Amino acid sequence: MEQPSILTFDDSVLAFSEEARAELARQQDLRDLVKDERKKQWRGTIVPLLLLVMTGVLIFQYPKALWSWFIASLVLYSWNFIFLLLPTTRKGVNSGNVVKQKKSKEQRRLAYRRLLGKPKLTIEIVITLFLGRMVPLTIGFTLILGLGLVVLVGFVLTDYTAVAGLANLIIIQVVLIFIFYTLVNFLEPQTQGVSEIARSWKKRMGAAKLKGRTASFIVKAAAVAVLATVAVIFIGALVIPGFTFLTLLTSLKDYGMWDVLLFFGIFAEQFWIMRSFQSVMSTRMAHNMLNTRIDKLEGLVERANRISSMTEEDLARCDALQAVTREFYSLMLYDVYRIDLFGRSPVYLVGPRKKYVFDEKVLCHVP
Repeated sequence: MEQPSILTFDDSVLAFSEEARAELARQQDLRDLVKDERKKQWRGTIVPLLLLVMTGVLIFQYPKALWSWFIASLVLYSWNFIFLLLPTTRKGVNSGNVVKQKKSKEQRRLAYRRLLGKPKLTIEIVITLFLGRMVPLTIGFTLILGLGLVVLVGFVLTDYTAVAGLANLIIIQVVLIFIFYTLVNFLEPQTQGVSEIARSWKKRMGAAKLKGRTASFIVKAAAVAVLATVAVIFIGALVIPGFTFLTLLTSLKDYGMWDVLLFFGIFAEQFWIMRSFQSVMSTRMAHNMLNTRIDKLEGLVERANRISSMTEEDLARCDALQAVTREFYSLMLYDVYRIDLFGRSPVYLVGPRKKYVFDEKVLCHVP
């Protein structure tokens, strides 16, 4: 009976190099696709911008429409993720013609159990999915809420009494949402920036602990203050909008059929504006991410080539291969997905790549 061949170190290096080169080629093809869709994409935002300005002028002529504008914007802000579930084309970009084998229910259950056994990785994936999708929405909601804020401030400065009772609540709510989007963009969750920040704070606390109790206390107090501030911003931007929405609804008076029709028209306009800029910004985000990933993959391939040229006497080559493998799998855990609205207005999202996330061999290499 023929004995199974033993995988040598050189075979392991060769297998890694082939996998890394294949992923590099995939990422380059993916970048070409994104680059093609970026061409002339900004032209699709001209009409929504003009419509936004015209709506602002019309609201000054019909002030009651301002409440419809804010109600529609809060609904869209709170439930925009639902529109990603509309019947659209959703696929892993440049996924190729690879036939995927379906896993049994037992295999899927074991895969999820293995993933949950990595709590840090599980939390990172959840943060990437939840906050990462918000990054491309920043410009759209800044324009939508910004227009309402400008009109509202204009009414307040001209002593328009109809907005006096709710002006402060709405201004505070809009400012909190602006701060929230600024924070989300700073954290860069689409590239696992939250994990990087957490690791940097862990190193700071470790270094401060070596310097003494006073330094350790200062760093821990700063970390608690930062977490408390972030929590307040998140509550203000994700929870309070529900209260603001209900307050606006209960304050409506003499809201006739014309106002209902106007609300649906405003909602459709805001959705168009949101989707237009979400498409532009997500494509830009995907392009920047792919440039970074390709640079890192090229560096990993070069390092693998250097490892293959090391002699057997070089004891560092095993550690070098393990390090480059760990970096590669950490990079490949996430993929870029493309969805569109009936073939138009493509939006790119970052999500976990099942091929690697549910692979026990991969999970052994990531923290």
